[in-house]
Amino acid sequence: MDARLRRIAAKLALVRGLPGRAYSFGEEKHGFRLGPPLPESRVAAFETEHGIRLPECYRSFLTTIGHIGTGPHYGLESLDDWYHAVLDIPRPGHLATPFPLSPTGPAPGPDWYEALDGDDPEPFPGALTLAQRGCSLATLLVVSGPARGRIVNVDLDLGPPAFCHDRDFLAWYERWLDETANGLDRSGFDVSLPYDVPTLTSLLREAPEPSQRDAAAWTLGRYPTLPPAAASALRAAAVGDADAGVRRAAVIALGRRPGPADEATLAQALTDPCDGPRLAARGALSRRGDGWHDQAQAQAQAARPAAGE
Repeated sequence: MDARLRRIAAKLALVRGLPGRAYSFGEEKHGFRLGPPLPESRVAAFETEHGIRLPECYRSFLTTIGHIGTGPHYGLESLDDWYHAVLDIPRPGHLATPFPLSPTGPAPGPDWYEALDGDDPEPFPGALTLAQRGCSLATLLVVSGPARGRIVNVDLDLGPPAFCHDRDFLAWYERWLDETANGLDRSGFDVSLPYDVPTLTSLLREAPEPSQRDAAAWTLGRYPTLPPAAASALRAAAVGDADAGVRRAAVIALGRRPGPADEATLAQALTDPCDGPRLAARGALSRRGDGWHDQAQAQAQAARPAAGE
């Protein structure tokens, strides 16, 4: 734990001024400034008040590094504002009630809220607000239940929650620092995998589950540049993966900074039998100006509404 905290503190001191670093959506709110650590007595009093023990990674961060500011999206929320994304006012017992979902259980479907117990159940008990993501979106830290210590992204309009792939708070926070330092595109942080490019490339080519290949494609697409092997894997997935969602993710990844070989693949994706990859390819190629592939230009022209429609 101490080694991880020292490493994160060192990165925090360096990342803000790095040339070419990424800038997070909402960064203007915290200005890449982190508030001072909280006294142990303050954290212990919070735990006693709510009948919980904070996950050790988050607890150590609060008492060693800082407690509000620098972080993903609009930055880390104050511990005093733990309820802002989930409740209008603090509610006794909320944090001690187990969070109803687990990253090892079935993925919640669109009707996940209706499946909870009770006539009007609280959707996100046992979790405190880490960061606001804009509109109805927020990131929570689970503090009670089988998912304790995990990060979960929620939609306050009750869309299905999604657990981050990071194993704990420090892994999530350090990945954000690393991605910021390496200039990764700010979109997609919440669904990205915490692996290096060679591992992501292997997952995209070989992972048995479409969800893993999809996440690998999204993550690779956030890098400002990719080695040839990774770019080749994206091109192969864009037109050859058995899952339409993976093909769409790979097309979007290629479309962010396409080279000539990528444009040819995007044009090929215009003939995909599924709407997702096909429309993603059309959107990517439509941003290429006069460099459109002839097939892409014809497809885009055909898709335009007739005059007067």
